[in-house]
Amino acid sequence: MEFKIKEFNNFNKSSWDDLLNQLEGPLQNCSWNNLSYYSAYKGISNISFAVFSENRIIALIPMARNLSKEQISFSFGNNLIFCPIFSPKIKSSNRKKIYKFLFDYIKTKYKIRKKEINFQVSPVFFEKDKLNISSKNQFELLEHSKSYIVHNTLIINLSEKEDQLLLNMSKYHRKNINKTSKIKKLSFKVLNFKNKKIEIEKRFKEFKNFHLISAGRITRPPKTWKIMLKKIYDGEANLFFLTLNNKNISYLYCSTFRNFAWGWSQVNKKKYENISPRHFLEWNAIKYYKRRKFDFYEIGERFFKQNKFNPTKKEITISEFKEKYGSDKYPKVNFRVEI
Repeated sequence: MEFKIKEFNNFNKSSWDDLLNQLEGPLQNCSWNNLSYYSAYKGISNISFAVFSENRIIALIPMARNLSKEQISFSFGNNLIFCPIFSPKIKSSNRKKIYKFLFDYIKTKYKIRKKEINFQVSPVFFEKDKLNISSKNQFELLEHSKSYIVHNTLIINLSEKEDQLLLNMSKYHRKNINKTSKIKKLSFKVLNFKNKKIEIEKRFKEFKNFHLISAGRITRPPKTWKIMLKKIYDGEANLFFLTLNNKNISYLYCSTFRNFAWGWSQVNKKKYENISPRHFLEWNAIKYYKRRKFDFYEIGERFFKQNKFNPTKKEITISEFKEKYGSDKYPKVNFRVEI
């Protein structure tokens, strides 16, 4: 089987995203806007490419080179490399050939003799028109990996009844949601591509400013914010917010891909944190996606200290909070591959 490649920059958004319709796997990571977002950080060069055989797409390789380090390295900034996605029509033996082709291509192009690449494999698996939470081929990189770390990622099945979803939560979360829901003049609102651009821009600017005030510094490059805003325009994200007495007090930005949604960024106005706006806001976002027939909502990863991984205190605190939403836990695997 002879392979030919076409680099990311030789596509436009439409033609790149069209490739995803012919492939299967964790497609949500590989959209044009998502790869552009992770490549917008300082020193990151997007070197993703598509692999063709006999003029047919057979694989898509998300890949980035980190130029901020003295030695050649491959990552999307602080993020790992997302796993390749494949055509459902190719055999297992040809998947192995594609991996070998990928590793040989990287070594030859960048003239390296030995290098590690860390791949992340999500359990979110798109197959034809169906979305599953699946371990299908999730551990095939074991063949090439010297070591790996498994985290839990928290995913809510939106097919469950609303009452059951609420019962699945911790008493702490239910108590706070109930308390916040009784506050007078508190409203839940959402912005998407159907809203007027001037309204989206105004709210998004405030959302961005909330982050600046909360962190006390600029936390990400301006280009990443532009891509997040573009994702709303392109129908790939929603901006949820709460208003109290006509003042906006809390924001939640969620990304979407087909019938799958995941929490991306959240921030509160500090003086209102005593009324637990985050609990109520995300619960209403979950209900919003359920009503629109989404299949799953990913809250995020649940971190634990491991032999090869030591999460920060903040990571532990945030993941403990997310766990209280009562979702199921699925493996998200990080493989260290030597090429």
